[in-house]
Amino acid sequence: MADAIEFTGTVLRVERDGFGIVEFDAPIGPVADQLVANGVFSTTITSTLPYVELKPDVHVSGTAEVDEHNIAAVKTLRLRRQL
Repeated sequence: MADAIEFTGTVLRVERDGFGIVEFDAPIGPVADQLVANGVFSTTITSTLPYVELKPDVHVSGTAEVDEHNIAAVKTLRLRRQL
């Protein structure tokens, strides 16, 4: 299992079944040649989701795991409040 990496990003898509895509503000990964720009979240891979306010263009932060598939599995997701 990969280590969890902290990220910030923007939600690109949210489906009714809880599947969604996040575009990271900066690519993440364990090593420079394996950086990824996007992550997926769903009820089956993510441990926390703020469902009520989760929609496209919302800025979020959280943790994700990166593997050899060139996409990250989002493990936690938090809304980032604008001040």
